[in-house]
Amino acid sequence: MALDLLKMRYFAKIAELGSFTRASSELGVAQPALSSHMRALEAQLGVLLLNRTPRGAVVTEAGQTLLSHAQAILRAVDQAEAATKEQAKYPTGDVSLGILSSICPTLTVPVIEECSARFPKIRLTVSEGDSQALRTAVETRMHDLAVTLESVAKSTAVPLFDETLYAIGPQGRFSRDEVLTVEEALGLPMILPTRRHGIRILLERQALMLGRELNIVQEIEGVASTKAAIRAGHGLTIFGRGAAYADHENGDLSAVPLSRPSLARRLVLDMPVNHPPTRAVLEVRAILLGVVSRLGLEGHWTCLPQVNAAGK
Repeated sequence: MALDLLKMRYFAKIAELGSFTRASSELGVAQPALSSHMRALEAQLGVLLLNRTPRGAVVTEAGQTLLSHAQAILRAVDQAEAATKEQAKYPTGDVSLGILSSICPTLTVPVIEECSARFPKIRLTVSEGDSQALRTAVETRMHDLAVTLESVAKSTAVPLFDETLYAIGPQGRFSRDEVLTVEEALGLPMILPTRRHGIRILLERQALMLGRELNIVQEIEGVASTKAAIRAGHGLTIFGRGAAYADHENGDLSAVPLSRPSLARRLVLDMPVNHPPTRAVLEVRAILLGVVSRLGLEGHWTCLPQVNAAGK
């Protein structure tokens, strides 16, 4: 029969104080009940644990053996309780967040700064990748969360925001009030990623619908490298607004939204299915939703209603 944790706690307190009366007072347990618990514990073990004397309770040799184990067990139980309460207040653990490469520079810093400030015991890892790589990482549970394209993510993914597509050129190439149709954009000398990328797929679909061909002068993987090539005068590109927002605002690059028709892509938050998220993952998710909402209000993209509500 397993030892009763409560009886061991009572026994340890009596042994510590050397008195049933004082132990009764500290524990808030009536002395007759305390005596009954000790008799039951001694009967269970078949040994005398305490000698009752006029001067108090004296621990026997068998009682000393139990006491040494009981103290270690009770200390471990108290530590487990404290650690559990600490986890509820300050969640810990590893969280892997994947973000689409084009918006990763925009989201990463505010998310890690807020996570570090609010939950310093969460170990957050942020990785960037294309939509196909992010889907695979979610399916294999390499990522706990992923901000990716709706067209690639699972149907269970949560919609985050719609991002208008812009033509991006070097400084001064486009004026702020300029209008550029999709058909006009297709004829620009463009630097684009390979065919697996969402924007490339979308543009090729538009070209097919209009009976046009894309004017691709360079294929470059990576937002930073593409921007460098644009600054060096090697061509233009098509980005989501979030990828070029800061560059456009500070005048480092020029940008104009595509119109007739206006093109946009929807980004979502994807997570593994049939795998309950930890408290740490849920906290990072809440931070991410808040950051997305805040950046949407600043003009990076158009947030969807549920994200605006979550970010309040």
